[in-house]
Amino acid sequence: MRIEVLTLFPEMLAPMLSGSILGRAVEAGLLQVNLTNIRDFTLDKHRRTDDYPFGGGAGMVMFPQPIADAVAARDPEHRARRIYLSPRGRTLTQRVVEELAQEESLLLLCGHYEGVDQRALDMCIDEELSIGDYVLTGGELGALVVIDSVARLVPGVLGCAESGEDESFSTGLLEYPQYTRPAEYCGLRVPEVLLGGNHADIEAWRREQSLSLTRERRPDLLKTAPLTDADRLLLARMDAAASAVERLREFGVAAERAGFAEADAFPKQWFQAFVPEINRKAAKKQCFSGRRHVGWLWQAFSMDFAPHADGDAARAALTGREPSLLYLPDEGVLLRVSRGIPLDAFSHFILTDGALSFTYVQPHKPGFGPYFCERT
Repeated sequence: MRIEVLTLFPEMLAPMLSGSILGRAVEAGLLQVNLTNIRDFTLDKHRRTDDYPFGGGAGMVMFPQPIADAVAARDPEHRARRIYLSPRGRTLTQRVVEELAQEESLLLLCGHYEGVDQRALDMCIDEELSIGDYVLTGGELGALVVIDSVARLVPGVLGCAESGEDESFSTGLLEYPQYTRPAEYCGLRVPEVLLGGNHADIEAWRREQSLSLTRERRPDLLKTAPLTDADRLLLARMDAAASAVERLREFGVAAERAGFAEADAFPKQWFQAFVPEINRKAAKKQCFSGRRHVGWLWQAFSMDFAPHADGDAARAALTGREPSLLYLPDEGVLLRVSRGIPLDAFSHFILTDGALSFTYVQPHKPGFGPYFCERT
């Protein structure tokens, strides 16, 4: 790809174009960037390129003549897509970057001072482009942003074809967190799923993280992102978890959502911990059959598959214990809680500790429970 940059200050761009990935791309011939000093085309004997605006106002406006002549010299047949970097242009997004990357040639005009005479834009420019809702002293930084973002999509520039496909905005979502060696640093560990080597689990974790970060930081992107039914289900579960966390905050209980892989594994781990092996086969038919939702785990107690206390005895047995996990079966949400929760905070839930040494179950069905069981 060839990119022509017209600017009054080429020295601002040259260092960025000679280092790192852009520098290697230019050196390898994958990217050609030509810097043109607009001042070289002025007809003013003092090499001026600007003057006060007609009608008054602060600042200076760039002459149309040097710009028009520079464009004509660098793109005489109008083969390039000509862009003026301007805060009033359409916003540069990843979709726009992908669009620009399909062009064979770009011409970027960098304004300065109070801007450019409109006649130069009318005569020479195809479109105006903004890198964000703020004003810079000139278009050079905007041009660098365009060059860098577009260059990443030029085949061979990144070296790995997949490098540009999985990052923020490329999928319509923010990128998931990244980790490298060591596995533990300053007491902080890399998520275990990334160390296990199960690619399906890793992809599921990354998707969940992308959805979660986008929901938290850029919810506007979710309106246009290509979401699957599975994505929408995850987002609904995130909303349910957020509501539960907020509900607990009202009672002074701090809570955080566990990963959905952990939440999905919890019912069977709970079942293994509290239902004696001799009864598991029969109990599975009641708690995990195709007719049942995992919310029916309490049937392990109601049908006496596991020893337990119920009613007031269950509530009494829970007194003095410190649950650290709260599972909401209907929502498929697992929360880590700072301390015991008010028993009327939710209508249907399972409480236990991290070691699954005891559990308290509140069914949603009237006349049943609550139940308490201690692991033997």
